[in-house]
Amino acid sequence: MTRLSDEHTEDLIRESLEHLATRAPDGAEIRDTLAQRPRSRPTMALALVAAAVAIIALGVPLGLRAYTAVPPASPRNADWAVLPYKPGWLPDGFKELNRRAKAYPAPQTRTWSSGATGQIQLTTTPLDDRRGPWTIAPAPNQIIVHGRVGMVAEVYGDATMLTWTPDDTYLLSLTLFGIKDPRDVGQRIADEMVRDGRARVSGELRFGGLPAGLELSGVHTYMTAGGGATELEATLAGQPTAAPVVTASLRAERPDSGDAVPVPLKVRGADGFYLPKQTGRLGVEDETVAVQVEGGRWLTVSGKRDQATLLGIANGVQLIPGDYSWFGKPPE
Repeated sequence: MTRLSDEHTEDLIRESLEHLATRAPDGAEIRDTLAQRPRSRPTMALALVAAAVAIIALGVPLGLRAYTAVPPASPRNADWAVLPYKPGWLPDGFKELNRRAKAYPAPQTRTWSSGATGQIQLTTTPLDDRRGPWTIAPAPNQIIVHGRVGMVAEVYGDATMLTWTPDDTYLLSLTLFGIKDPRDVGQRIADEMVRDGRARVSGELRFGGLPAGLELSGVHTYMTAGGGATELEATLAGQPTAAPVVTASLRAERPDSGDAVPVPLKVRGADGFYLPKQTGRLGVEDETVAVQVEGGRWLTVSGKRDQATLLGIANGVQLIPGDYSWFGKPPE
């Protein structure tokens, strides 16, 4: 794993997360990272995708199936861990901060930041042949990207979103936070958007097994002040858009126990702990088991299942090589 090794990079992470926190629908969830919380939720990405769909009146279901050996539902996204698009140009100073991959027909997201001066998020959603058609935006809100009509709109007060289809397969949504002249900058980024096909979402965890009725539904790789982190989600089988039932994460920060008293517990043959369900500063916190693994990082499994079930999942989780080499770099 690539670890943060210089003060500038750590500052970038903290400034980026704090900047996004002030503009996201639920800033507490982003600030949660700064407080070394054990989990990261996809509220921001899903909210922006939903906004894009509402803006252009295109019905795109937001399924959340993810990193799994089960073949995806559509051959158009046969290897959904590969990110299909990237900016060919970004303003100076923007570095990649996180990646999230989903299986068809759910969105994938990538975020770049320049610290306190701005955030740019790219959401790529496969078009669903069962839905449609386009509703053309009114003229003042139209953009043209390589001959295709899209739309630009303000979202969340001070953010600007451009939405268009670069081909007959994907819907792209580009959201700019805290950027000067966002429409002009967004237009240039859109004009210079290119196919990727090489960048992947490659985390360090894999579920070794899940209880009957649950299936893998999401994978997220991102950086914290302590280094690279991976999070997996599992939902009820056949309900990929539902809220996660279980999450597993691997990160440097010890899970925050809040007001609960950790109960000693053997996890993966080592001394770990169990946290009962509790009400914390972000609301109800699910039951959790955690243990420090080789290299000093913390494996945490939490969710709406009992201690024995969570312990069984934690004991079965596989630690695999991950790739954080993209972090802190402009598009390559």
